[in-house]
Amino acid sequence: MKVTSKQIAELCGVTRGTVDRALNNRPGINEATREKIMKVAGELGYRPHFLAQSLVKGETKTLGVVLFDVYNRIFSQLFHSFEAEARRHGYFVYLVLTNKDKALEMEYINNLLDRKVDGIALSPVNMGTTFNTFLKQSGVPIVTFANRVSAKVPFVWIDDKQAMKTAVHHIGSKGYKRILYVSPPLRYKGKSNIYVPEQRHQGFLEACAELPDIRYTVITDHDYMESMLQLIAESDEKPAILCSSDIYALDMMRFLKANHIRVPEQAGIMGFDNIDILHYVDPALTTIDFHVDEIGRIAAEQLIASIQGRDIPQRTNVAYSIIERDSL
Repeated sequence: MKVTSKQIAELCGVTRGTVDRALNNRPGINEATREKIMKVAGELGYRPHFLAQSLVKGETKTLGVVLFDVYNRIFSQLFHSFEAEARRHGYFVYLVLTNKDKALEMEYINNLLDRKVDGIALSPVNMGTTFNTFLKQSGVPIVTFANRVSAKVPFVWIDDKQAMKTAVHHIGSKGYKRILYVSPPLRYKGKSNIYVPEQRHQGFLEACAELPDIRYTVITDHDYMESMLQLIAESDEKPAILCSSDIYALDMMRFLKANHIRVPEQAGIMGFDNIDILHYVDPALTTIDFHVDEIGRIAAEQLIASIQGRDIPQRTNVAYSIIERDSL
């Protein structure tokens, strides 16, 4: 049977107001009375009525996180740090996965709003003016990461364009003259929010324009591994395979090994993201690293700051660096 503050008040011989002050650590009560009330509440296993408190305070101490999936380890790492930071501030976190379904994303955001979350952190697949307006009219603070909605919605991530330019220049410095760029998500351009792949692609093209000796091919096929095999066979020099994420790089390494193409002797390969499972890959994968834990922490920190009425930046870039390993 649920214990009420009224029962605690009767047992302690005080008013419900005095019990409320003790349980919520408010002034206006002497220390001996506070200790007596807290002792009785603990012995009875008292738990406050969360929904009633939420209605009084106008907050639920809950946050929503909307991801399109966690197949890419970068997002499970990010959520882990987000949740830890939110918990440190006393918030409970709801996680929903949209599976890159735009209609499901809208449904889930509405579900979170119906549950009166205080704020939402979002990696969106929707885009455009209508979606931007929808978020603005949601009535709760929103922070985005990975895919950006607009300059009017706070965004925490890395400078993907500049990071990819750094990757291309690094490949050029290793003596490669031929780059095969793998980015299957580009085939969804104009159909879904692929801000990150688009920024990385733009950085790739800009860097190649700065390196006139580099020849390149961009591969966006669903069956990109078979396409890659043919391009390697036709190449008259050792190519560097640059992938827009580590997931594609790992698939590519496995496929090349199955087809008896040695990395890096016959083809170099570089990824992007430095996901945690790279510790178990041989040869070790050269990649772009960025502090994904920091992104999760900052996203939670800024969302809570916004809930508390403080101003937060419209864009926050975290640092990145090249991790030089054996695959290039």
